[in-house]
Amino acid sequence: MKYKVVLSAAISFFAAWNLNYHGQTLRQTEAETETETAFEAEASAPARALPADPARYHEIALGSAKSSSGILEAYRNPKYDEAVRGFFTALTGSRELALILLEGADKYNLDPALVFALCWEESRYNRYARNAKNVNGSVDRGLFQLNDRSFPRLSEGEFFNPAINTAVALKHLRFCIDTGGSDVSGLAMYNAGPARVGKGATPPKTLNYIARINNYRSGITGLFRQELLFPAGEGGAVF
Repeated sequence: MKYKVVLSAAISFFAAWNLNYHGQTLRQTEAETETETAFEAEASAPARALPADPARYHEIALGSAKSSSGILEAYRNPKYDEAVRGFFTALTGSRELALILLEGADKYNLDPALVFALCWEESRYNRYARNAKNVNGSVDRGLFQLNDRSFPRLSEGEFFNPAINTAVALKHLRFCIDTGGSDVSGLAMYNAGPARVGKGATPPKTLNYIARINNYRSGITGLFRQELLFPAGEGGAVF
């Protein structure tokens, strides 16, 4: 059975971020019926009926907000991993970069939508990005803008090496999220530092930084579901 996924040119959805999106056709062939994964179940299950009691809506809304985007589950499924790679290759314009970020997300159990949104916010997917405008004289470098004072053991070349920069950044992000207890607190610590956030001194610019990342993260998740999970004209879910 063949599934055809068309990555549409409707990337204007991301015009605010100036992304260059190239339409791409992704094909998936499946000859055997396998046990439905959690990702497939979400795609094929009918819409859940809401309870008559309005008091339950708040609980349901919170549960929905905490649910997985489904991207990592799809990437970990051999049937769909190449489709996921193709989606993020189109999003970033680089298969090499897409693979590095996806592998890092998998290793540290991070939502790929969060990883790609953070990388865009930090460097616009530019491995050679450099910021020397910090008031303390430190310099941020590479895909995830690692700071030379926070990571003094990295060499100049390592800061600009996509694989090394990503590995160090995502390990640190995982630490921040685990320490803070949520993605929001983790992003605050990643940007402003664990000590500062721990003292309740998160600056307003960090809150705006988190909002931009979460907005883009939601956009990536929405586009993923639109293009790969429920593509237009396919008459239902692909996966």
